[in-house]
Amino acid sequence: MALQLRLLAAGTVLGAWLGVATEPGGAQEIRARSGSTVTVGGRVQVQYEASSADSVSSFSVRRVWVTIDGRVSDRVGGRVQFNADGASVLDAYLELSHSPALKIQVGQFKRAMSYFWLAANADLPVIERDARVRGVDHCPGVGRVCSFGQLTFVLGLDTYEPGILATGRFGGGSLGYRVTLTNGEGMESDVNTAKSASGRLSFFPAERTRLSAYLALDETLGSDRQTMRVPAYGAELEIGSWRNGPHLLVNGLTGRNWKAGDDAVFTAFQLLGLWYRPLESSASVSAVEPMLRFSWASTGRGSDFNGSGDVARTVIGDVAGTVITPGFMVYFAGRNGISANVDYYTSDDLSEAGGSEWSFKLQAFAFF
Repeated sequence: MALQLRLLAAGTVLGAWLGVATEPGGAQEIRARSGSTVTVGGRVQVQYEASSADSVSSFSVRRVWVTIDGRVSDRVGGRVQFNADGASVLDAYLELSHSPALKIQVGQFKRAMSYFWLAANADLPVIERDARVRGVDHCPGVGRVCSFGQLTFVLGLDTYEPGILATGRFGGGSLGYRVTLTNGEGMESDVNTAKSASGRLSFFPAERTRLSAYLALDETLGSDRQTMRVPAYGAELEIGSWRNGPHLLVNGLTGRNWKAGDDAVFTAFQLLGLWYRPLESSASVSAVEPMLRFSWASTGRGSDFNGSGDVARTVIGDVAGTVITPGFMVYFAGRNGISANVDYYTSDDLSEAGGSEWSFKLQAFAFF
């Protein structure tokens, strides 16, 4: 079955590429039955990484994604997006657009409390949102480095999940919301009858300015194998927009690190600054975009439990980590280009390299 999915994905990518070869404007649009419209596109990202904590540097194919968008009418549509390399479905939902104030998605989608994870990687010059440093794996409960992106993703606050989503803008566009009800187990089947809820309320005081507050009430199994509620809440400030001059995104979040133990908590903060600069005088480079990320996160070690739910050992103390990521993106045409990042990680819990490690990443982005 996996081989068949890979062959189907390869055929879809090839067909889309052939379509783009004759349609320079972008993804291929196909007329489907009953007057529906289907648009096929894809993305390929190839990455090189070298780390101070790992003696091996390597090239890898980071993403091979195929996206199929369909529209039945102005109010009914849907999307299927899958990872052609890993033969897994990411987005798969039916979208009902009643009005700008109410759009509903039913299926599997990115839960995404924070807009940092909701933003398409086509627009984001940050190569790894979790700021991973290969060879470093010590952040309690979630592994790898202690960062905003790592904690929110591994704890399931910003992952793909099946369920129902409602979003919209009202009040003349000055207020917006996004609410989800999902299994709370990522793309896996649920383990109990409870469901995870998350919501984001946004205020737009001026053009290209947004202030949001978000809340999640997750459910998981505690050490006694009973369903336990794990809250998380935070805020987000955004000034500017993607690929349009200066852009600032600030996030703060705190909550329960249920992966480290029933009583473990975490706090995370991140600041991301971008500056997209078009180069109209250049024939080969369309734009450049320098960026800088600062991320700080702290989490408790909590308690470790064995398979029966009994306490195996308890470790006292917290771990905090800081990530600084300077980067630079060069755009050749549209969203296609090359990005370079250096993730520099410091933590008191690192005993080697004077409490710091770094990772250099270079990634080529191709979208069609």
